[in-house]
Amino acid sequence: MENSQRFLNLAAAALAVWTALGPRAYGQPTGQDPVREKIAPKTAALTPPKLWERVEISVFGGLGISIARWTTIHYSEAGISGGPRISAENRIRTTTAPDIFAGAGATFFLRSGVGIQAGFGYLKSGLTCANAFRYQAPGLNPASYAASFQGEGELTAVPVFLCIFNKMDIRLGSKRLRAYLAAGPLLSLNSVFAEVRGGAAALRDEKADAFVIPVAVADTTWISFGATAAAGLDIPLSTSLALTVEGRYYYSRRKNFSWHWAPATVDGLFGEIPAFNFDAEAAGRYDRDTSYLTIDPSFIQLACGLKLIF
Repeated sequence: MENSQRFLNLAAAALAVWTALGPRAYGQPTGQDPVREKIAPKTAALTPPKLWERVEISVFGGLGISIARWTTIHYSEAGISGGPRISAENRIRTTTAPDIFAGAGATFFLRSGVGIQAGFGYLKSGLTCANAFRYQAPGLNPASYAASFQGEGELTAVPVFLCIFNKMDIRLGSKRLRAYLAAGPLLSLNSVFAEVRGGAAALRDEKADAFVIPVAVADTTWISFGATAAAGLDIPLSTSLALTVEGRYYYSRRKNFSWHWAPATVDGLFGEIPAFNFDAEAAGRYDRDTSYLTIDPSFIQLACGLKLIF
């Protein structure tokens, strides 16, 4: 009886302990059931892989150098059958000068180490138009005349490019540098206008004279497709900043533009024919007799700038 009472007492104590501790222990997190434990599975902490490993943003400026020169020729001749004849010749030479170029680009490096570069630039270059005019009227007064006229214009190019970018680490003494090459297609938004004075000639009642008439290429905007190639060098300044020096060639297709002579009423240079009506018909003939102005928007860029590395 005593043993039985002792067993009952032990059983009652064990039941009391289980009642107090068992449910609490049973409800503690076990790490096996995320829903029951109200925690996210371990795989939820994983982030998707990046499309690129590093991004570089560059801002640069320098010189844009056009590599083309253009010459326009106009020649017209008039006269009476069996009588005196006159001629007018214009040679308009259009040139550009190096001008300030600016641009920006972003390069996204893939895990393979190859970069994809996107960027744009802006170049506004002044045009100089020099016209050499020659007038010939054999047997008439005056028999010949020559003059030169100066004009001006503007050529604008905004290339937008997408390139494959490849880098190479090099050492220069104790300094570690990075050379790179880039090439790809481009789309260029261009505009041009030009104006200069031209010479005309007329024959009336066996009297000949020369006249000065405005001639121009109207302000025109167009889009051209081409390609670009670049070589450059990055000089590290810190882990996130570098000085970059670059040479780049932008190639775009050439385009032809017509010169237009302005109708006007003008006096002859020699007073032989006053108030000559250079009308729309005469201007149209001179338009047809004047060769095109051929514009090549291609140019070379020599630039330096800063590159931010992320």
